[in-house]
Amino acid sequence: MVNEKVKLSKANVLLIIVAGLASYMDAALLVSLGVALPIWTKYLSLNSWMVGLVSTMLTVAVAVGSFVGGWLSDRFGRVTVFNADIFFVAVGSLIIAVAHNTTLLLVGVVIAGLASGADLPTSLAVISERMSSKLYGRAISSTQIFWTVGILLSQFIGFITANSGMGSPAALFGWIGLVALVNWCVRVFSKRFKTIETDLVVQEQATEDSMTQTTKKYSLRQLLHTSGFLVPMILLTVFYLFWNLPANTWGSFVNYFLVTIDGRTQAYSTIVALIANIVCLLVNLIYLKVSDTKYRYPAMYVGIAVALVSFVIAGIYSDQWQVFTVVYIFYSGSTVLCGEALYKIWSQTFYPVDARATMTGFSYGLVRVLTAVFSLVTPTLMGYSPELLLWIMVGCTVLFGTCAITIVMIIKKMGLKDPTMKTVAKS
Repeated sequence: MVNEKVKLSKANVLLIIVAGLASYMDAALLVSLGVALPIWTKYLSLNSWMVGLVSTMLTVAVAVGSFVGGWLSDRFGRVTVFNADIFFVAVGSLIIAVAHNTTLLLVGVVIAGLASGADLPTSLAVISERMSSKLYGRAISSTQIFWTVGILLSQFIGFITANSGMGSPAALFGWIGLVALVNWCVRVFSKRFKTIETDLVVQEQATEDSMTQTTKKYSLRQLLHTSGFLVPMILLTVFYLFWNLPANTWGSFVNYFLVTIDGRTQAYSTIVALIANIVCLLVNLIYLKVSDTKYRYPAMYVGIAVALVSFVIAGIYSDQWQVFTVVYIFYSGSTVLCGEALYKIWSQTFYPVDARATMTGFSYGLVRVLTAVFSLVTPTLMGYSPELLLWIMVGCTVLFGTCAITIVMIIKKMGLKDPTMKTVAKS
């Protein structure tokens, strides 16, 4: 029934927290690198080429980690690979924290980036393998809350250590390393957690009658040559790419845009970004309540509409920084309703258990590579024509919105297990 709502058990909540910390660490790594770059530029005497290299190396490492990590987890065991991912996030982060030369810094960035990229598809598969599809919305929305907290806490640590020189990156990445190490210790050494993790798999297999499914192994080649997997993967990748291009552009360059293009102060741009992130967190808490109900897709349509209207208004009034400020905050809130959480839910819905990490990792890695390429030209495009950039964002919104609506139609047509719809899985 579409109105039937399953409660999260204590075991479910513990699993979400331990696995959701992967999303926290991923966001913290990306934001902390941005905070630390000007400090490394000063104290390690980095030129502009080296600054670009450090940032690009992290993006490329995350993409490669996604490509490889998902396949490895489906091949050799999701829990085993996830534990290794978390361990190497700790190792890479601690290397970055103590790095006092460029070589050591790049080594740490590559290790942390590879592990961080690998843990996203793996963590999602670990969660979905142990939960009913009726819990996907709340479980995956919770990981998005961890992501937002990772952004906010890293910004806060960067703020309070701003005058500490190289002590600031040491605090930023040392904290990430500590969180990863504690998480790894719980996963590896806690007998209680291991029991919960094992029992949840057994319970879900018994409920879904999926024992035969969990023993089948898929190669990426086989998956990409199966239309039942390939078509959803293409749609999901296009959806996520064109949602992610605006989200990444304004997440990474909103300060640059407001300061360099619109002539605002650094303090002003920082406050705007902080308000937008707080709005995201609040909307996410609301979305957590409706993500497993019949309101999931009405919320999606509202999010798409708000994003589209925001960019249209920003494009029309592209020379008005006051207008951009308001619509940016509205757009930021809309991303929660029609973006990454849906992509993650759908990626666990379309594929069988032993193909989820492989397919999600391939899709996620591809999007990261293309987003990195777009990021290279974004500052130049902003300087050439802010209006053109904003209308490109309108086009992206139309494309990801069209894909989202198409995906919902396919879910209904295929009768996939989506408890938020009246037409659920066929028996």
